[in-house]
Amino acid sequence: MLILYGSLALAGTVFCIVYFRLPQEKQLKLIRHISNDRVRSDLRKADPSGNALKGSIDHYKKKIKITVLVMTAGSLLACMYEYKVGITHELIEGNRITREDYTGGSKKVRLKVSDGSGMDEESINVSVSRRKYDTEQLEDMAIQAEEVLMREMLGDNDSLDNIRYDMSLPGSLPDYPFSITWRIDDPLLMSRKGVINRDRYDENDTEAVNEGILTGIHCELKYEDYVYGIDLAARIFPVRLRELTLGEYINELILKEDKETREDPELKLPQMVEGRRVEYEESSDLRSVLILLFTVAAAALMYYREDRELSDRVKKRNAELIRDYPGLVNRFALFYSAGLTSRGIWHKLCRDYRESLKQGGKKRYLYEEMLLCEGRMNEGMGELAAYEAFASACGLLKYRQFISLVCQAVGRGREDMILKLEGEACEAFTERKNHARELGEEAGTKLLFPMIMMLIVVLMIVMIPAFISFR
Repeated sequence: MLILYGSLALAGTVFCIVYFRLPQEKQLKLIRHISNDRVRSDLRKADPSGNALKGSIDHYKKKIKITVLVMTAGSLLACMYEYKVGITHELIEGNRITREDYTGGSKKVRLKVSDGSGMDEESINVSVSRRKYDTEQLEDMAIQAEEVLMREMLGDNDSLDNIRYDMSLPGSLPDYPFSITWRIDDPLLMSRKGVINRDRYDENDTEAVNEGILTGIHCELKYEDYVYGIDLAARIFPVRLRELTLGEYINELILKEDKETREDPELKLPQMVEGRRVEYEESSDLRSVLILLFTVAAAALMYYREDRELSDRVKKRNAELIRDYPGLVNRFALFYSAGLTSRGIWHKLCRDYRESLKQGGKKRYLYEEMLLCEGRMNEGMGELAAYEAFASACGLLKYRQFISLVCQAVGRGREDMILKLEGEACEAFTERKNHARELGEEAGTKLLFPMIMMLIVVLMIVMIPAFISFR
């Protein structure tokens, strides 16, 4: 697996280096194989005045770069993870696992168990306990811990015969593996944490004031099944089952061996079970495969995200064309009624748009297409053919209807064209108002959820204090 992931990462890196050094003609050859007509059409619509060839190359170069980089990064992550797993092998010489140190924790290792024939193979999870102190070590440490406790437990007091301040009874000691439990003969006199209960006594209690109260303090130092007891006396002045599979049976044997050999630095795994030789092999997890699968999915999403963003730009472009349509028809009808020809009106609108751009105006898709149409007419294309190309580039039914009226005006003369244009302008403004109303209703629907959340907050502000006051 490590070789596979490394090869994928290397291939991705080499591809990036080689592809972006290729001549433009060879890049175009690759792009033609992966491009489609819809994307090319969207690119043309999103940037009508730009270089279509350059835009297509830039779009696909960006997609390829993002996809290959994501795949390469994911392969590197999978490779690093597999390498990390590979250098942390726990199995030594086929049948031994090193324990954690005395202060460490238990270790879990996943193993493949087989009988050597390859017919009976099973994966098991082996839990290896940390190394355990032997009895002699525990006794030496318990004696040392007792000396430390005798100093620590007094707190601000001088000795056990004169306890006038709260004692310090810890639950553990640094550098010692014991857990410490305390028991007081008179728990009403002092708690297990060493806090003296002074509320039961007053200054008139002569015995407590002068002689104190004698009580026993018992301490146990525990380390698993080892217990070391300490008994002290203090004078306190308180004033103020089913059939097991091969893997389960071996796991039971390993657990038993683990408990019996905790003093050894290593756990030895059984090599023979019921006359059958047992072989072990560390079982790798599937995290590196999941990383690679996630990488492939992320790369695919990033690849198609560019097309999705392009589609969103085309939708915004179409919405802008719909908004600008009533203004175009109205101005065209106004200039036509003033006596200008269709071609003269077209040049007039394009000239006004260029002036607007010079003064810092915003680019509009409609007038960019009109500039292209004007350029075609200036280059010698027929007027009607240029208008038809404009309608086809816009790609909306409304513009086809409008161009149909313009072509009629060119072919038949003025006749009743003014009335038709004015009627089209009125209809366009009506549709624009309806569209604005739909957008307003859609915005109101989007605001409904935040309003509900605000209502819930207001209700909580009102009701929670009321419930608290009832209590």
